[in-house]
Amino acid sequence: MKSKTKQSMDNVSKEEIVIENILNRRSVRSYKEKQVTQEHLDKIMRCAINAPSAMNKQSWQVRVVQNQELLKRMNQGFIAYSKKNNPEKDFSSFLEPDFSIYHNAPTVIFIARTKDNSMSEIDCGLFVQNILLSAESMDIGTCVLGGLPRYLVEDKELVSLLDFPDTHELTIAVAMGYKNEYPEAKPRDIEKVQYIK
Repeated sequence: MKSKTKQSMDNVSKEEIVIENILNRRSVRSYKEKQVTQEHLDKIMRCAINAPSAMNKQSWQVRVVQNQELLKRMNQGFIAYSKKNNPEKDFSSFLEPDFSIYHNAPTVIFIARTKDNSMSEIDCGLFVQNILLSAESMDIGTCVLGGLPRYLVEDKELVSLLDFPDTHELTIAVAMGYKNEYPEAKPRDIEKVQYIK
């Protein structure tokens, strides 16, 4: 049995590790070419599926894509779709040879939510946060993607390759890879938090 002193030290240590992990996590937009290992992915997915979900319905479906040809097709489709549907916008950055909506990450994780569950978006948000924080603990970078899923739901052929069941719809994606940058934190507004006592 642990002594009270040992328990207190363990609790402080856990607290410091968790808080440091949360405060250090950033959106990473530059990755090394090395692919994320299966061992790391398995740990991250184990953490993700242990996220809370309403009534434990686990209303997500997940596809971890490392197929570079498929990711390239998605990127090219996103560029074409964006130019066609927003002709007034400046898409000059898209002309750069290394432009990538997923920042050239070697892995992209796609998460779909249950259509008939009003809590499924929250469930998927919690799922994604566990991905972000567990990846950070392994010094693996992540970036949440909203634009790519919004495009893919319009591209029936490409989204069908993710093989989600008809009961689910793609809602969010996460780019992932070993970090090639360590961005500084952007300002946060603590004034948005108020206490009612």
